[in-house]
Amino acid sequence: MAVLQAVRAQLADYGYLPIVFDFAAPWHRDLTETVSSLAHMSRFVVADLTDPKSIPQELSRIVPFLPSVPVVPIIESSDIAPYAMFEHLTRYPWVLELVKYGDVQDLSSQLESRVVKPAESFCEKGRR
Repeated sequence: MAVLQAVRAQLADYGYLPIVFDFAAPWHRDLTETVSSLAHMSRFVVADLTDPKSIPQELSRIVPFLPSVPVVPIIESSDIAPYAMFEHLTRYPWVLELVKYGDVQDLSSQLESRVVKPAESFCEKGRR
């Protein structure tokens, strides 16, 4: 959660309105529906694959159905590889290059060049 909070704070500094999904779903929606609704309104999604719990389910509902919303996967460098089924999602061109980071400071130093710029570049190409 510390990594996601740091990403959220830094993205806000860049003028984005980032949302870290760490709250209860509305009573009339399940968690997957709520995450999907948020993704539908997003410019891009940053998905931390480190120690995945619900992210495999969430990405399986977001990636195939939102070709205009790039997904930037990130993972702590000490992890050998993302969860096994993530390989399938990398076939979608809007799932961008996996960003490996050592710690929060390392990710912060890469955020603009490896997360924001590639996501924005993908969005701009879609407008042409």
